[in-house]
Amino acid sequence: MNPLRKHILVVVFCVGAAVWSGCRRSPPVVGYYLTSTRDLAKLHRVVFLELAERDSPPGIARDTTIALTHAIQAKRLFDIDVINRDDPLCRMVRLDARGGFTMKQLRDMRETFKCDGILIGEILNFRPYPSMQIGLKLQLMDLRDGRLVWGIDNVWDTREKDIEERIRRFFNETIRYGYKPINWRIAMMSPKIFEKFVAFEAAETLSKVGADDPE
Repeated sequence: MNPLRKHILVVVFCVGAAVWSGCRRSPPVVGYYLTSTRDLAKLHRVVFLELAERDSPPGIARDTTIALTHAIQAKRLFDIDVINRDDPLCRMVRLDARGGFTMKQLRDMRETFKCDGILIGEILNFRPYPSMQIGLKLQLMDLRDGRLVWGIDNVWDTREKDIEERIRRFFNETIRYGYKPINWRIAMMSPKIFEKFVAFEAAETLSKVGADDPE
């Protein structure tokens, strides 16, 4: 079974348990995989290859890549640098990792990019206003051993009532001003603000680093 799919149910269960306990804020209800927070902490420099885009307007993947980079940087877990898809170095790497990489490919990427982790992914199922939607797949791999350290496999759809409430909370916590009179509803209309919301929720799945690993 795809480990990202498997952990969607785990995330939903954990969030529900936290709501009942009322003890602490939980990561958002997002399909994600985190193999070990200690493995994540071992990464020092990560290269983020600009997201691929499938059937989405030009610019969506690049803008979402930028939003994700800022959101991940805010976690202060590791250094992260972006390589754009038109960079010759990016063309050297097969971005679709569904078939996996050989150890030689991992070695070559580590030597080429001078990093110990690589983040790749794609945007899919994009839909514009009035019913905005973004699908996101991410894989963060440790190039030293080829293990998947962190991943995202999720779709954000503004037609869902729960998404609307999460957007409102995101706006009130992180943006707050400058969009009167529509305020938080700007994220239901503006792709750039919606991308920031998606990036925020994806990065929030990293917020429990060190909290749950056994001693």
